[in-house]
Amino acid sequence: MKRFALLCLIPVLAMGCATRPVALTDTQPVPAERVFAYNQPIDTPSGTLVVVRDVGHMAGGCPLAFYIDGVLTAHLRTGEATALTVPAGSHILGAGPTGKGMCAWTNEEANRRETAHTIEPGSQSKIRLALTRDGVYQVTPTAF
Repeated sequence: MKRFALLCLIPVLAMGCATRPVALTDTQPVPAERVFAYNQPIDTPSGTLVVVRDVGHMAGGCPLAFYIDGVLTAHLRTGEATALTVPAGSHILGAGPTGKGMCAWTNEEANRRETAHTIEPGSQSKIRLALTRDGVYQVTPTAF
């Protein structure tokens, strides 16, 4: 009977583990020491890429690494956002777990998720970094 009760309780607890989007106005900026690339103006045609990490408890204590074309660009914590200056054109955006100690429980490369995204000259795009209740990272465009 206890096993049955435990099995019924696990899905209920897991439902509250997915992260949720946060409005850009409610985010905190990523500190400069955690933005490693695309943080300077450039002379070529470019656009602004705003990256926002969801809020929520699942993996909330660990930073999430964000990549542009395989280059480590920033480490974001929950509820943080950063605006990046990215050359116009097609790019591969990626995100995956990173960190030390308890945050290093998983293989970063194996859990990294990527998506293609095009930056138009003079445009602003928003990207959401989320974690599903299944523990899968998502990199998706957002209107938030």
